[in-house]
Amino acid sequence: MGRFKNAARKARKLTNKQLADELAAITPFDRDRLRKFLPSPKDQKAFLELMEQVEAETVMDTKLAYLRQNLSTAGKVVFKVLRSFL
Repeated sequence: MGRFKNAARKARKLTNKQLADELAAITPFDRDRLRKFLPSPKDQKAFLELMEQVEAETVMDTKLAYLRQNLSTAGKVVFKVLRSFL
């Protein structure tokens, strides 16, 4: 992620904490149980690798094409979180 790597990491941690706090307030789950629904380190790594590759590309059409081809990687993370609420 280049120059935004540290900022993205900090934002991710803060967002996950805030999301867990908000969900714990409106659901019967506590923070520890909610953590189980968040992406695993393996999923996070795959997603970050995908985003690094997308950022490495320079032409928007190429970025979109790469993202479209690899959407299953990002989709797995999204669906894992959504599935836990259904």
